[in-house]
Amino acid sequence: MLATGNLTLNDVLAHRAEADGDRIGLIWESTERQWTEMSFGELAERAARLAGGLRDCGVRGGDRVALHMTNRLEFIVGMFAISHIGAVTLPTIASYAVDELRYVLDHAESKLIIVDPGRRAIADEAAELCEDTSPVVVGTDELDDKLSGEPVPAATVGASDPAVLMYSSGTTARPKGILLSHQALVLSGELNAQHQRLQPTDRSLCVLPLFHVNAMSISMLANMVTGSTLVLTETFDPLRYWSQVRTYGITVGSLVANPIRQVMELPEQAIDRRHNLRIMIFGMPLTPEQISEFERRYDVALINIWGMTEDLTIGTRSPLYLPRNPNSIGLPMSGVDLGVFDADGRELGPNEIGEARFIGGPRLDRYFRDLDSTEASNCDGRFCTGDTMTVDELGYFHFLDRTKDVIKIKGENVASAEVERVLITYPAVADAAVVGVPDTRRDERVVAYVLPAPGATIDVDELRTFCSRSLARFKLPHEVHVVDDMPRTSIGKIRKNELRDKARGSV
Repeated sequence: MLATGNLTLNDVLAHRAEADGDRIGLIWESTERQWTEMSFGELAERAARLAGGLRDCGVRGGDRVALHMTNRLEFIVGMFAISHIGAVTLPTIASYAVDELRYVLDHAESKLIIVDPGRRAIADEAAELCEDTSPVVVGTDELDDKLSGEPVPAATVGASDPAVLMYSSGTTARPKGILLSHQALVLSGELNAQHQRLQPTDRSLCVLPLFHVNAMSISMLANMVTGSTLVLTETFDPLRYWSQVRTYGITVGSLVANPIRQVMELPEQAIDRRHNLRIMIFGMPLTPEQISEFERRYDVALINIWGMTEDLTIGTRSPLYLPRNPNSIGLPMSGVDLGVFDADGRELGPNEIGEARFIGGPRLDRYFRDLDSTEASNCDGRFCTGDTMTVDELGYFHFLDRTKDVIKIKGENVASAEVERVLITYPAVADAAVVGVPDTRRDERVVAYVLPAPGATIDVDELRTFCSRSLARFKLPHEVHVVDDMPRTSIGKIRKNELRDKARGSV
């Protein structure tokens, strides 16, 4: 039995509505700087009513319902409504192009998609193009009609039943679906809340997108299990961030490296240290110098974390009270046994390089409709992360690289194979290879090498326009190099390490 027993998302919201029904649990600020409050009781009632509306649309237990939107209250209401009837929430990246959204909807066999007005046209087109499913598209501006009926009783679901299907780009040309149970979600929220020392009086600011596990787990779920208040902004605006921290009395923040660098680029002011923040969680690497400068300027501790969608962010943390090592990603979370292993499954000693594998804590149920990936990720009961690390003599872990060929763009995962898949569909391209190289503003940038088809000439601007029809903007190559040949192995595989070195040398 895990630490949260057999509790489900439905149990968490029901308890919160009973214990703190009149207390404000959610505050949402739109891009127009309009704010809306919602109590825990209102959240529970609206979720139960929307559950009835979804049922009227034909949604049943186990069906997948997509949420395609920016950070909005409708996302949280929708997630708990979907859970209320025993269905599965399918968060989708708001900047998906039509083809990307169509693939996820089809692969997940989505029954319905709830979309905000800014993404309605893309959702309609993607739904029409679906081959295996015909999802119903419902706009957030239509939800009032779905809320008009009486609340319906919650379905009977178990802790091991699926609650969320989240797609995360990996090394393949298409993203993999990661199926997460109620128990994994509740446990993730509980452990994150414990690490943050959250109290009901805390206020957390969430500017990262809820369709990613970072914001869902570290911010939203942690707040729900504690009854603290979540302040949700539609988008991240570095010019507004510290004003929001002060305006809403924020005590806990969560960012990734790129937004942190953006707020540090702002002119330093005397007011920088005037706030109630006691902790700032961050993911992805910053230098020790950047950490020290941030803490000096804003007078708040930066706490590094490492995790992944498959473990719902429950990996490592810089400790709050024990010594912090700014060069590391911290120590394993409570209940997680993390080690570094070689290819033969032998656990390595201090400072030896290998793959990080863990057992314990929350963990994906399986990769959806992907038995091969599910089996490949399991080595003697441990989950194989695909991340290369070392562990030092004191047990602090150090992240080195991703063995999976994934590029990080401002917190987003970009699979190089996915970009390559689009590039080689361009008639003038015979072959393509994509690598990521460090970038001070984007974390990494996408660099593409393309080989022309015989007798063809590649127009780089036309190629980028072509790619924009199938790829979200953040996935588009920042650089495109037309080459006469590709470095290859004896079996014809492109040597990406050589291309990566070449791209770094061109900076």
